[in-house]
Amino acid sequence: HKLNSHLQANESDMSTVNRCYRLRSFPEGKITKDDLELVEEAFPEYQDGQVIVKNTFASIDPTHRIWMSGKKAQYMDPVEIGDIMRAATVGVIVESKHPEWQVGTHVMGFGGLCDYFVGIPGENLFHPCLCDSDESLSPTVDLSYASIVIGLTAWHATNKILEPGPDDIVVVSGAAGAVGSLTGQLSKLKGATTIGIAGGPVKCKFLTETLGYDYAIDYKNENVEDRLKEIAPEGITRYMDNVGGTVSDAVFANARNFAKVAICGSISEYDDNWVGLKNFNMILMRRITVTGFICSDHMDELQEAKTELLELVKSGKISFKEDIREGLENYVDVVNLLFSGGNDGKLILKINDA
Repeated sequence: HKLNSHLQANESDMSTVNRCYRLRSFPEGKITKDDLELVEEAFPEYQDGQVIVKNTFASIDPTHRIWMSGKKAQYMDPVEIGDIMRAATVGVIVESKHPEWQVGTHVMGFGGLCDYFVGIPGENLFHPCLCDSDESLSPTVDLSYASIVIGLTAWHATNKILEPGPDDIVVVSGAAGAVGSLTGQLSKLKGATTIGIAGGPVKCKFLTETLGYDYAIDYKNENVEDRLKEIAPEGITRYMDNVGGTVSDAVFANARNFAKVAICGSISEYDDNWVGLKNFNMILMRRITVTGFICSDHMDELQEAKTELLELVKSGKISFKEDIREGLENYVDVVNLLFSGGNDGKLILKINDA
């Protein structure tokens, strides 16, 4: 892949340099700074029906590690060597050749890890940000609780797959994370008993004292299987799986007959250390319904999910935290926080001021 190093003059008074992270190698285990290169390229050219978006924030998600795994089966095409690293972003339109997308509009799309990108409505440019119609909201809302990746995932799992009620015991792994924190609170609002699994006493305290989980299990310092037996001796009925691996094995071992499981992630195995489910036979023995899903398959539910989640946050019925780090150049260190548990809320990277 040959990079264009000749910067061309642009009619606007903005910088013509476009910083981009390009994938240089598929990671083996942990993402390293050798796997990506931050390069400076020419300000992008665009055509009629397109816009130029200046990225302000990028959503940093565990799925980034999946997208970098070129040899694995995954739910969408991987990022190829030489490509700009994929990421959901929000930004502001700075140039436009599209009559319906005006300069100054805040927008959400898949802009990637770069300063500027060519936005193509319906392809990599999805919708205006909520902050343009409600000044009380931050642009980051469209990357956090009202987003496709986070909000829709938690909402669909709770309302369409798990469907918890007052008689249910709902377990959520990765419970202090962006999706897990919403799932637990939505389940609690439906009357269920909630058990959150997280790593470390600080996160477990956050689960019970801030998010309202009935119980918290510290997988780093407690035996998950034993604690589940203690809390729910007759078994759990619902499970939202964000992590896979040994934690999920413990949950399956404690499932009640006809339990329902929603699988939206397996972060414990994204670094190529794929272990798999050892208690697979419990699906048969307990007649468990297991549903894997990807949020993008349910875009028809996005507006309903956003409307409900916005109202719940504004009314104080659910809480949500964002962990905003700064500097495109710090991406590798920031994304690895997801796998060390070093983030405190939905992880977002600030790229530029608006």
